Amino acid sequence: MSWTRYLKTYQVQLKNNFVREAVYRTNFLTAVTVDAIWIAIEFSLFSVIYANVETLAGWSRHQVYFFLGIFFASDALFTIFFQRNFWNFSDLVNKGELDVLLTKPVHPLFLALSRSINLTAGFNIFMGLGIALKYAEPAGFEGGWRWLLVFVWLLVGLITALLLRFAFSVWVFWTDRSWALSRMYYQFFAFATKPDSIYPKTIRYLILTALPFAFIGSVPTRALLHGLSLQEYESLAAVLLIFLGLNAVLWKMGLRRYQSASS
Repeated sequence: MSWTRYLKTYQVQLKNNFVREAVYRTNFLTAVTVDAIWIAIEFSLFSVIYANVETLAGWSRHQVYFFLGIFFASDALFTIFFQRNFWNFSDLVNKGELDVLLTKPVHPLFLALSRSINLTAGFNIFMGLGIALKYAEPAGFEGGWRWLLVFVWLLVGLITALLLRFAFSVWVFWTDRSWALSRMYYQFFAFATKPDSIYPKTIRYLILTALPFAFIGSVPTRALLHGLSLQEYESLAAVLLIFLGLNAVLWKMGLRRYQSASS
């Protein structure tokens, strides 16, 4: 496998997407406005809650705001690199567009998940990091060299979102459309927008294992503020590896089904 080939391919994808974003400049302002409203709504929700209580399941007001900053930045990374590709993923299969990708000299899944890059969401990363920076000290974050760990945990959140989104999308090989499962994904995604410890034990166990949406923002924030136990690190690694293996198996099975259906 030539990494140079993949790098050059991605550079072409990036250039094409930059040209498209330059043409539709109004899209940038629209996206920023919509996301700013979403952030404001989340802050308003917790502002109402903390107007009545001092802490929420052990989280102070500033710690939750720090969590929101980490979560927004992590979600922005996924939006930039993968969200549009998953919107179009079902069309690759149902309209036969995957045939073209299968003939290319790079892995078809790489092309399927890298064709569209939402550069307009780049501003959201700075908004999220800005929020985290503002509330880091009152939240109890030590800062200093530990800011490097923020980027490590943002990567963990990005990988988690990618694996989860793919796990919900790959079933398009067996269904006419994956829209129903995609809608279900976003229903579960709502669990990621709140600290995991506020949920009942059953739901918290679910979002830390079978559907690890807590790995997108909540677990990274807890790791940055308080650290994790060895068991928690082992559980995180095991869950992500299981999802990676499961997705790889489902992709291969789906690809065989797709090939047999088109032959």
